[in-house]
Amino acid sequence: MTPAALIALVVDAVIVLALTGFFTSAGRLLGPRSKHNANADMPYETGLPPLSPAHERMTVLYHRFAVLFVVFDVDLAFLLPWALNRSALDAAALGAITAFTVIVLFMLAYFWRKGALECR
Repeated sequence: MTPAALIALVVDAVIVLALTGFFTSAGRLLGPRSKHNANADMPYETGLPPLSPAHERMTVLYHRFAVLFVVFDVDLAFLLPWALNRSALDAAALGAITAFTVIVLFMLAYFWRKGALECR
């Protein structure tokens, strides 16, 4: 690398770093100054004061819905490639899709019957 190319590379790097620093701090430097409000640190819940502290534990109900969502979301993600390639599938593949879908529907019916989808 020639000295001229090295100098050009260093100049470019300095310019890029200067612009990045300017753009990063431009809001603080050029933006309006805000006065600190006591309510500014409170979480926003539909305009009402919070009902409970934000650091409380999640209930088991939340985790149950989260796990059920992940299970059914992954199941449906397996159906997407089959659905996109449906015209090229043979009878055995369509039978596998049907069996998989029936199992997923039985799982949904089981969870529904057990009350896992109820909000209590």
